[in-house]
Amino acid sequence: MGNGCLHLASYSIFHPHIFVKRFFGVRERNVPLVCFQGGTFIVFCTLYIFRASRSVRPKLPPHVVGRNPLVKFTFRFTHTDYSRRMKIIKLQVSKTLQAKIQKGHPWVFDYQIQNQNPEDGNPGDLGIIYTSKNKFLAIGFYDPSSEIRLRILQWGTPLSIDAKFFADRLQKAIALRSFLEKQGTSGYRIINGENDGFPGMVLDRYEDTTVLKLYTAAWIPYLDGFLDSLAKTLPVQRCVLRLSRNCRNAVEEISSFREGQILFGPPLDCPVCFRENGLFFEVDVFEGQKTGFFLDQRENRQRIRSLAKDKSVLNVFSYTGGFSVYAFAGGCQSVWEIDSSALALKTSRDNFELNFSATKSEAKEFQQIQGDAFTALRQLQDRKNSFDIVILDPPAFAVKKKQKPKALATYRRLAESGARLTRPGGLLFVASCSRQVTAEDFFREVFSGIQSAGKIYEEIHRTGHAVDHPVAFKEAEYLKGIYLKISGEGIKKERKNKTL
Repeated sequence: MGNGCLHLASYSIFHPHIFVKRFFGVRERNVPLVCFQGGTFIVFCTLYIFRASRSVRPKLPPHVVGRNPLVKFTFRFTHTDYSRRMKIIKLQVSKTLQAKIQKGHPWVFDYQIQNQNPEDGNPGDLGIIYTSKNKFLAIGFYDPSSEIRLRILQWGTPLSIDAKFFADRLQKAIALRSFLEKQGTSGYRIINGENDGFPGMVLDRYEDTTVLKLYTAAWIPYLDGFLDSLAKTLPVQRCVLRLSRNCRNAVEEISSFREGQILFGPPLDCPVCFRENGLFFEVDVFEGQKTGFFLDQRENRQRIRSLAKDKSVLNVFSYTGGFSVYAFAGGCQSVWEIDSSALALKTSRDNFELNFSATKSEAKEFQQIQGDAFTALRQLQDRKNSFDIVILDPPAFAVKKKQKPKALATYRRLAESGARLTRPGGLLFVASCSRQVTAEDFFREVFSGIQSAGKIYEEIHRTGHAVDHPVAFKEAEYLKGIYLKISGEGIKKERKNKTL
């Protein structure tokens, strides 16, 4: 306990509820310890019974200021200790779901909990599930503000959910991706949510900047401890916070964290530049989609690079030009891009100029079309344009299950348009990032669309997740892609599994 505050601390030990009520205007009680350490108040408390009035509600990390004008100290919550004092909520689920969890399924939805009371806990409390024989089954993050009420952290064997627990998992995740730096890549995913043992969290690296994206408010009580481990483990300058729309309100209600906040490190007033397979890209980590760049397509971009020599390329839904830059690096003759965003097209051209000299830029044909993709594709067909390589990498067409039928029809229509613009003997690459659409359903619609275009196709290769986007359970599979050789007119279907 720090010097100069012994009386204050001892008063709080023997009369904690009086101390908190008097000095911080808190209506409830049962705060076990308040002490002074290193010039900062450190408050160890059980938040599920620590409730301030709306006007004085304590903001969780990074800082909170006491209401009483006589108390001018800033105090913070030490989340390592907070995590050990989390409320434990015993949850009951069906035997069917128990069996699924036992096999590694990481989610329990609100409607699947049989004994749930929404007032039972706060984001970050720990939910525990026992089998019907009262044996420990799993423990995870409880979040009453999310449809996914429990995100499982540990199965089978009980472990302490503390700073070391997350530090060990972080080191394992970093080690899995360590080889990428040797390939000239400084932009990659470090943590892929549940698949790396961090449910509801994504951490991407762009050179010396990391971007942390949260999908649940349950991480808030543990965030300071995690950031300490990150700063000690990974040699980066800063970390930027991004919040999913589904959890943004909940996060901002219980803490002072905000979308786009720099969690540690110096300010940033320009795009971040990073390397991918020796190529350079700029990324807007504050406003860009996801965390700023679609890192999951790195391997497909490299494959296009190997196939682009002397080819004409059409890149649809081009975003910031990842596939385009790789195609130019592979020696293509021309690239046409289609995207609805003027800003994305500008960034794409910036990325092009970042990698190639003015002389080389002038020697290549680089066309950009801003507008609706389907309208632009139809106009290209009307003008009798065709390309050696057509890349179709659209955004997710099905975010929710009810959107799946429409998404399948859209994929079919997109593949048909792409096939019509692919020269005989050319290559069509189609990808999907819709989690609600299975790989088999997606491939079936692509085949159907090509047939509707009256084309013959030969399947060359199928792709999925890259090594920095591991998949640990079925529902985590979202990315799929297929390479097809398009030949002339006809309706015959050929399938040959080849590796390009």
